[in-house]
Amino acid sequence: VLCSAAISIPAFSCVLRTMAAGMHAAASGQLGTLFAPPSTEGPSTVPQSAPPSVEIVVLSEEQSQEAKAILQERSRASRPSVAKYGEMLHCSENTADGSRVNRRLAREMQSGSFVKRITDGMPILGLIPTMSWITLRADLIAGLTVGVMVIPQSMSYASIAGLPYIYGMYAACVPTFVYAFLGQSRQLAVGPVAMVSLLIEAGLTGMLSEEECPASYKNGKLDSSVHQYEECPEQYVRLAILTAAVVGVLQIVGRLLKMGFLVSFLGHPVTSGFTSGAAIIIGTSQLKYILGFSIAKSEFFYITVWNIIKDIHQTKWMTVLLGLSWLAFLMTLKRLARRGGKLAMISPLGPLISCVAGSLLVFACAPLRDDFHVKYVGEIPSGLFPMSVHHWDLGSVFKVMPTALSVCLIGYMESIAIGKNLAAKHGHEIEAGQELFALGVSNLVGAMFSCYPVTGSFSRSAVANATGGLTQVAGIITSIVMLCTLMFLTPLFKFLPHFVLAAIVISSVIPLVAYSEAMKLWRIKKADFFLWIVAFLGTLILGVLMGIALAVVLSLMIVIYESVRPQITILWRIPGTTIYRNMKQESSGGFIPNVFIARIGSSMYFANASFIKDMLLAYVEDLQEINATEYIVLEMTPVVSVDSTAIHVIQDIVHDFRSRGIQIAFAMVGNRVEKVLRKAKVSEFIGEQWFFPTVNQAVVACLQHQQDKKYNLKREATNNASEHNSDSSMTEENPNPQIVHLGFEVGFSNDLHHTCTTIFINLVKDLPMIMSGFAACFEKNNLVVRRAQIEVLGEGEDDPVRHTYLLRSSRHAGKLLDWELASLREELQEVIRLHKNGQVSVPAQGMDGPRIRALEVALAREKDYNLRIQERLEAQTLRMSSIRDHKGDCRPFMEGGDLAQASGTAGARAGNDVATQDDLNLVVEDHCKITV
Repeated sequence: VLCSAAISIPAFSCVLRTMAAGMHAAASGQLGTLFAPPSTEGPSTVPQSAPPSVEIVVLSEEQSQEAKAILQERSRASRPSVAKYGEMLHCSENTADGSRVNRRLAREMQSGSFVKRITDGMPILGLIPTMSWITLRADLIAGLTVGVMVIPQSMSYASIAGLPYIYGMYAACVPTFVYAFLGQSRQLAVGPVAMVSLLIEAGLTGMLSEEECPASYKNGKLDSSVHQYEECPEQYVRLAILTAAVVGVLQIVGRLLKMGFLVSFLGHPVTSGFTSGAAIIIGTSQLKYILGFSIAKSEFFYITVWNIIKDIHQTKWMTVLLGLSWLAFLMTLKRLARRGGKLAMISPLGPLISCVAGSLLVFACAPLRDDFHVKYVGEIPSGLFPMSVHHWDLGSVFKVMPTALSVCLIGYMESIAIGKNLAAKHGHEIEAGQELFALGVSNLVGAMFSCYPVTGSFSRSAVANATGGLTQVAGIITSIVMLCTLMFLTPLFKFLPHFVLAAIVISSVIPLVAYSEAMKLWRIKKADFFLWIVAFLGTLILGVLMGIALAVVLSLMIVIYESVRPQITILWRIPGTTIYRNMKQESSGGFIPNVFIARIGSSMYFANASFIKDMLLAYVEDLQEINATEYIVLEMTPVVSVDSTAIHVIQDIVHDFRSRGIQIAFAMVGNRVEKVLRKAKVSEFIGEQWFFPTVNQAVVACLQHQQDKKYNLKREATNNASEHNSDSSMTEENPNPQIVHLGFEVGFSNDLHHTCTTIFINLVKDLPMIMSGFAACFEKNNLVVRRAQIEVLGEGEDDPVRHTYLLRSSRHAGKLLDWELASLREELQEVIRLHKNGQVSVPAQGMDGPRIRALEVALAREKDYNLRIQERLEAQTLRMSSIRDHKGDCRPFMEGGDLAQASGTAGARAGNDVATQDDLNLVVEDHCKITV
C-alpha cells in the first residue's frame, strides 16, 4: 500500500480496520479472558451457514375477528349467569362480521351437532368404531379382573353401610353398566366404596321414625344402643335406596347448573385429613369381625375404642388368629404386586383367593363353626335385582337430604380426582360436567333397581389401569361378571367367613390413612399441616358427618380469608434501573423518598376493599418518621374487576389521603377496571393526570409534581399570596421545571437471572475510560462477565447511560455472595466517583495493576504508530500525484541520496567512473518506472 501511486479511500479504510483488529488483539492479550464469550457445550464444530429465517406472521384481520368472536362466545358459555345476556347481545348486533360468525355457528349446530352431542353424551359410541381385537382383549382382561375383585368388596362395603350383602352386589352391577355408556373416563371403576358406605351408615342411623321402626325406640325416645338397620332392615334399605335417588338428582341438577366447580372449594389438606380420619373409623368398625365379639357400632372413634377395651375379655382367639393371618396374606400380596411384572396380577386376585380359601376352610372344618363359633355370611338370595321405584317415599326426601349432600360432594370429588389422574396418564381429557352427569344418572338408575349410592373406586380403578383397560368396555365386562354372579354363584358364598370380609376392608382402607401426606405438609407449609390435623381429629372426635361439615367450613374459611385479605405487595426500585419489584423477592432495592409504592394482589370487592384501605393507612403511619409519605402509587395489574363497594372505597381512600396532603397515583390499570371507573366518574374525581401506564412514569410524575408544589409554595411565600390548596389537582407548572432522572447508581439483583448476578450501573452521562475501571473491578474480584449491555438513554452526547452486566464468580462458579456484592458495590461506586471528579486514578489494585498499565502503554503506542502511518500515506500520495503531473520525470522529487545512488549505478553500468547525462537519465527513468 505504501508503494501505491494512487491510494483510494476504501483501501485506507481497510488499513484502519486492520489496525483496529491489531488493537483488539492487543487488548485481548492484556485483559486475558475477563470478558468471556458465551459458553458452549460439546466439541467445537465447523461454522455452517445460517439457518433459513422464519417470518412471524399473523392471521388476516377477518380471521382474527372471527377467532375473537369464537373465543368470546366460549368465555360467555363458561359463565352461565351471563350466557343468556351474551346471546341477547349477539342477537342485537347487526354488524356483518357478527352476523357471519353467528351464521357459521348456526351451520355447525345444524350440521353434525346432533352426532357430536350423541357422542359427547355417550362417549363409548365414539370409541367403538376405533376398537380392535387387541383393545377388546385388553378390556376383557381388565373387566374380568375387576369383576372378580368387586364381588367380595361389594359385600364388605354393604356391611359397612348397614345393608345386607346382596345390596352391595346390586350396586356393583347396575351403576357400573350405566356409567360405561355415559362416563368419559376409560379406566374408572364405579361401584360401592368404603367412604360412601360409611357416610350412608352414619347419616341414616336414627332417621327412621317410631312408626317405621318401633323396636329402636324406648319410652318414645330413640335407643342409641339399638341399631335400626338390624331391627328394621327393610325400612332402612328403602331409606338407603331413596338416598341414592336423591344423590342422582342432585348430581344431574348440578351438571345442568354447571356447579361442578364447587368441589374445588375443598382444599387438599382438609380432604386428606378427613379421608384419613374416616379410613380409621372404617377400619375400627370391622374389628368386631376380627376379634370375634359384638361391638356397639358408633361413628365416634373414641366410643368404638372404649367399647373394644371394655369387652376385650370376650375375644375369640381362633377368630383373631385367622383374621390376622388373612390380613397378613392380603398385605403381603399387595407388597409383592408393587414389584411389577407377573406379580402385578396377584393383588387384584387376592380378595377372591382369600374368599375361596376362607369358604373352603369353614365348609370343610365343622369345629370352626360349632366349637369356635366362627361366623359366616349364610344364605344370599340369588336372581336379578328387583325394581324399587315403588318403594321411594318422597316424604322422606328432606330427611335424607343432609346425607345425600355429603355423599354427592365426597363421591364426586373422589371420582373426578381418580378420573383426571388416569386420563392424564393416557393422554386424553375428561369434562368435569359430563362426569357429574354420568355419576348422577348411574345413581338415579341404580336407585330404580335396589342400589345404594356409588362413586369411583380408587383401588378398582387402579387395578383396571394396571391390567391394561383401554375403554369403557371393561366396565361393561365387570357388570356382566357381577350379573352372572347374582344369577348363578351366590350359593357359593354361604360359608364365607366374616373375618375374611373384614380383612379385605381393612387392607383396602389402610392406604387411605395419608400420614406421609401430613409429614409432607409439615415440611412444606405448617398452616396446611394444621388444617390436616384439624380435619383429621375433627372427623375422629366429632364423627363422619360433622367431620365433613368441619372440612367444608375450614375450606370455605381459607377461601374467604385469602379473598378478604388480599396480598398488598410493597415495591421498591432496583438501583440503576427503572424496575420496581417486590421487596421480599428483591433484597437489594431502595425506596423513593416520600413515595410509597404498593401492588394490590387481587380484585377489589365489598369484602376486601376496607382491608386494603386499612392496610394502606397502616403502612403510611408506620413510615411517617423514616420516610414521610407524600405520594402513593398503586400498581393495579392484579385487579381485574371492581364492584360498587370498591368504587366507594377508592373514592374514600383518595379523599382521605388528600385531606392528609398525600396524593394517590394509579399505574397499570386494566381496561376492564378503567371502564368501570370511567362510568362511575371516579376517573374524573381522581383526575386523569393521576393514571399512568407504568410504575416508573407514575413515580416520575409524582416527583415532578413535588418539585412544582415546592415552586408554588416558594412563589406564594415570595408574593405573600393566600394559601393555595393544591390537593385536588396538579399545581401550576414551574416555568423552569427540573428534569427528573436517575443519578449515578449501582444496583444488583440475584433474582432476575437464574445463573448470573445482574449488575446495573446508571451514569448521568458517559465518562471516558470508565469501562476500564469497571473491568479492573471485575478482574480484582475474580468475576467473569457472561453478558454486557450498554444503553444510551437518549440521542445526545450527554444523555444518561445504563450499563448492564451478567456476572458469575470464578471462585465458586455461581452467583455472587453477599460479601462479594458488598465489596463490588463499594469499588464500583469509587470508580464512578473518581471518574466523575475528573481523576485519572482508580482503586489501588484495580487501575494501577501491571496488566492495565501495559494495556494503556500498548494502546498509546498503537495510536502514535497509526498517526505516523497516516502522515507517510499522505506524503506518499502527494509525491505520486506530482510524478504523474511531470509525465514520469521524478528526478526533481528524488532526494539527494537517491540521486547519488542513481549516478553510481549509471557509471557502473557504462563502465566509467563518471556517468554521462544519458546514462543518468536512463537509470532515473528505470527508477521512476519501478516506483510507479
